[in-house]
Amino acid sequence: MKERNYLFDNLKALLIFCVVFSHFLRVGGHFGVCSPSRIIYIICFSFMMQGFFFVSGFFSKNLDKCRAKAFETFIIPYVVFMILCYFERYALFGIAHLYLYLPTHAMWFLLVMFYLRFGIKTLSKIPYILPLSALLYFLAGAIPFCGVEMAFGRACSFLVFFMLGYCCNWDHIKRLRNIPKKATILPIALLLAFSIWFGCQKQFDVELLLLKDSDAHLGIGFVEGLIARAVVVLVSLGWLGVCIVLLPDRKLPTKGGLITQIGQNTMTVFLLHVFVRQLIKWANRMELPILQPGGAIHVLLMLAVALACLYLFSRPPVVKAYDKAMAFLYKPFGKLYSIVVK
Repeated sequence: MKERNYLFDNLKALLIFCVVFSHFLRVGGHFGVCSPSRIIYIICFSFMMQGFFFVSGFFSKNLDKCRAKAFETFIIPYVVFMILCYFERYALFGIAHLYLYLPTHAMWFLLVMFYLRFGIKTLSKIPYILPLSALLYFLAGAIPFCGVEMAFGRACSFLVFFMLGYCCNWDHIKRLRNIPKKATILPIALLLAFSIWFGCQKQFDVELLLLKDSDAHLGIGFVEGLIARAVVVLVSLGWLGVCIVLLPDRKLPTKGGLITQIGQNTMTVFLLHVFVRQLIKWANRMELPILQPGGAIHVLLMLAVALACLYLFSRPPVVKAYDKAMAFLYKPFGKLYSIVVK
């Protein structure tokens, strides 16, 4: 039996760490210009979601399975966690709204993944789909309806990364990994320099990195939007290339493989960390003393909470309970959905 290649598991572990850590830093306060929180946030958001869509596309070669599992894997959790997040926001802040066409924080990912995994069977048949998706990426900012509603803006923007992963194979990955590790020193230095420079520019909005809104909503022109998207795609591909070259393809650590296991159980971490994020946001608004120190202390505190979430929410009992709950909720719709899809 061929030994499993753990490269993408390790990459997903890094990506989910970036998601959780950056989300906590954003809402924990101390996010001013040139702050460590802002710079780390920019580094993470430069490539983390692009990475997830690339990996998902890479493992979407089984077209029928992608379509068959899309509703259960993404739509059921989307509805359930939208409702749960609504109740938490209401309990913490006394006010909340529930509009299923307006995904709340992080839930947009489930919608976009549903579009892509359900649609890949059709998308894969379109000639020149990769360059077309790249063109859509650049034009999405100028399309008025490509905004936050139903996460259409992000669907148009992240499609190219999903299709890039789909069109990629292990031979392409091997070629990248044959690049000497020393060759990544200069790219890493340039990428870090960009993040630090960007983080210290008052006039630049970090919302540009999210790829969720139109240029008009961000207050920039068409040409500015094209330039911003060109920079984002270059930086994200740079970070992804560096990660693929540097990350090992074995279990991490060798004994137990805890990091690798986190990468194999990212969905529960992704969904459950949102509730902790809201608690941190509430604590910040309440000006609780624990969040008041800034600088390195604040970053270390958010790091500790992020690592705790990664560990707890990726444990097998949590994953098993989540899978059972989603399967139970999907059961009434399963037969009807299979009839409609067929």
